[in-house]
Amino acid sequence: MNPLSLIADIKRGDEDAFEQAYLKWRSKGYYYFLRRTASEEDAKDLLQTTFLKLWQYRHTLNAAYSLDQQLFHIARTVLIDYIRKANKQKANQVSIESTGEAPGEPNYQSMEFDTKRRMQQILNEMPQLRKKVFELHKLEGYSYKEVAAQLGITEKAVDNHLAKALKKLRSDFPLPLFLVILMLR
Repeated sequence: MNPLSLIADIKRGDEDAFEQAYLKWRSKGYYYFLRRTASEEDAKDLLQTTFLKLWQYRHTLNAAYSLDQQLFHIARTVLIDYIRKANKQKANQVSIESTGEAPGEPNYQSMEFDTKRRMQQILNEMPQLRKKVFELHKLEGYSYKEVAAQLGITEKAVDNHLAKALKKLRSDFPLPLFLVILMLR
C-alpha cells in the first residue's frame, strides 16, 4: 500500500489502514520502548499508548512526513511523558497516602477493567455459538479451520458468525476493535 494513501486512509478513520500501520510498526516501536525502559510490560503499554494517540489525533497527520516519522514523534512524546511520570512518582513516593494511589493520577487498571467488562457484556448478548466463535478465533488465536473443527460447523459459518460479532462490537466501541482486542489478550 502507498504510504501516502495509508496516512490519508488513517486520517479518514479507516480501521484496516490503522491496523496495517500497527502491524508494520509494532516491532520497531516495541523494541524502541524496550531499549529505553528495560521492561517488557512497560514497552507493551507504551506501544499501546502510542497507537491510541495515533488514532485519537489521526486528523492531525501530515502527508508531508512519513508515517514512520510521525509515529516516532508520538512514541518519543509518550516516552517523555512516561519518564516524567516515573520521576514524579519517585519524588512523591514518600507523600503517597496509605491508599497507595497518588491523587490526580489516572487509574489505567480501572479503564482496562471497564473495557473488558463492556466487551464481556456485548459478547454475552450474542448467541452462544457466535460468542464462542469470536473467543476462539480473536481471543485464543485459533484459525477458521480449527474453530470449525472444534465447534462442528463449516468454515463459512465461522466466517459469518465472526463477521456479525465484529459488526456488533464495532458499533458499540468508540476505539478501533483490534485495539480493544489487544487490551483483552
